[in-house]
This record gives sequence, C-alpha cells and structure tokens, in this order.
Amino acid sequence: MSRKYRQAGYMDSDRERKPKPPPRQKGAGGRIETKFHLITRCNNCAAEIQVMDQIRVTDQCKNCGTDLHTCRNCLNFDPAARNECTKAIEVRIANKSTNNVCPLFDPKVLVEKQGSGAAPTKVVDSHRQAFLDLFKK
Repeated sequence: MSRKYRQAGYMDSDRERKPKPPPRQKGAGGRIETKFHLITRCNNCAAEIQVMDQIRVTDQCKNCGTDLHTCRNCLNFDPAARNECTKAIEVRIANKSTNNVCPLFDPKVLVEKQGSGAAPTKVVDSHRQAFLDLFKK
C-alpha cells in the first residue's frame, strides 16, 4: 500500500527500514591536518617580514625597500576610525605610508595556513598560456 506522505516517521511500520551506516571513528580519521602560523607581511608588496621582537623605525622591506614602521603596517590602522587609528592619538599622521615614531605602533600579525601565499609562477603561466591557446588562429 502506497502512502501519500513519505517522510521518516510517518507510518514507518509499513515500510522497510534502511540500515544505518556504521559510526565514524573518532579522532583524525582521514582528515588532513591543517597547520597555521603567525606572519607579518609588507603592506606594499605582501612579502613576508621576519619580526624578531619589534619593528624598528629604520626597518625597510627587503623585497621592495619601503618603510615598515608605518601606519598601514600597524594593527591599529583603520581608515574608518577618527584619525584613521583605533587608538586615541592626539595628532593625525598625514602620510600613512611613511615612517613615523608613533608609540602605539603594533605590527599587523596575520594568521595564515602553512604553505599558503603567492601561487607559483609556473602554474600561473601555464594557465595564462592555456587561455591564450584557446584564441589562437
């Protein structure tokens, strides 16, 4: 006899019951463990910065040569906040990309997956070449 409603629980005695799948093992099982690490990046070129204790006023990026002790590399930088800083500062710093001696400077530390970052250029080039090959005459 066929029923109008087939959701579970309605007149279950008329239907055959499906066996439940076996319970999964607790613990890691087949999952891949993802590792994270703390990293600081240059605001200009996104190169990884090795910070031992603190960024000094004279420090520059080894990749592009820009200053690192700037508002844009600070944890407190917020363009929507008053004076573009989440902390209460007395004087607004006009150029956010140049060195300053702000005592409230904290380097912006990001949490990233281990091994993440820029894609290898060979992969990018092969994708670009495959795209260009589509439109060859």
